[in-house]
Amino acid sequence: MDIRRLDLDVAIYRDRVQVTDRSTDSFVDQRAEYPFSSEHSLVANPRNLEDTLVRAIRQLLKGGFMLNKPSARVIGSELPLSPSQRVIVETALREAGIRDITFKL
Repeated sequence: MDIRRLDLDVAIYRDRVQVTDRSTDSFVDQRAEYPFSSEHSLVANPRNLEDTLVRAIRQLLKGGFMLNKPSARVIGSELPLSPSQRVIVETALREAGIRDITFKL
């Protein structure tokens, strides 16, 4: 089994995330099954954002794998993320299994 570090780029849009695995250049554009945005907030429902992120990551990780220091960079968002929304996004990524999170907006 090839052990590799999960290294993701994440972009967040209204009820949609785009995730790219930097090591394989695999890309997923995942629509939310359960909406996480509202009229006034990009991330109004953190649990649904986490669900959408997990679905996107699962699509990238087909077959056997072992996570080795998983990391993600949030590289884009449809709207500017407020400090409180950054905390929500970081928490959702941590709950999805990502340990090293940076914002490059």
